[in-house]
Amino acid sequence: MTTVRSSAKRPSNVQRDADARLGRAIRGVRHDRGMTLVQVAEASGLSQPFLSQLERGRTRPSMRSLFRIAAALGTTQQALLGMAADDPSDEPVRGTAAALVDVVETGGARLLLHDPAGADITEFVGVPTEFGEYFSHERRELLYVARGRIEVELREAGSSRTATLEARDTISYAGLVEHRFRQVGPQPCVVLVVHSGGRDA
Repeated sequence: MTTVRSSAKRPSNVQRDADARLGRAIRGVRHDRGMTLVQVAEASGLSQPFLSQLERGRTRPSMRSLFRIAAALGTTQQALLGMAADDPSDEPVRGTAAALVDVVETGGARLLLHDPAGADITEFVGVPTEFGEYFSHERRELLYVARGRIEVELREAGSSRTATLEARDTISYAGLVEHRFRQVGPQPCVVLVVHSGGRDA
């Protein structure tokens, strides 16, 4: 369970433990798949030294990097974060828990729920103000804006559309729809992302 440190600060012992658990989870899945670091680097487009540092718990990925690693390993970001979490699911999730994933310098993402047979819920804090690359997942996705304002861009079958969401607004879209979102305005955002069900028909 996670909240993110600023890159300017030294990681706490709790954060270092979280980084080490995530690294072990990634290495474990890689070994289960019979893949080398070189193969994961080629499949993900990330450098082998970065992946090596990550597996040793010496660096932390962005959600984009974790998405690429998960895709290369045939799994999901949430599954990897779920393997790295050590908090019992029936315990309160504290807002000051250690970070697993950096999103921007002052923000991050933390997995609030990972249920392989149900839903995954991830909280994003400090959403980037510029669009990045598109994400695409097999499962249906719902975005809920808890604070701030975001712009969402969806792309499917060669056409795209955008929507602006204010606090307490939601939007949902089918699996495999390419999507990305960014903060609009000066107020930092808090966004919940819910993945549910299997691949849409």
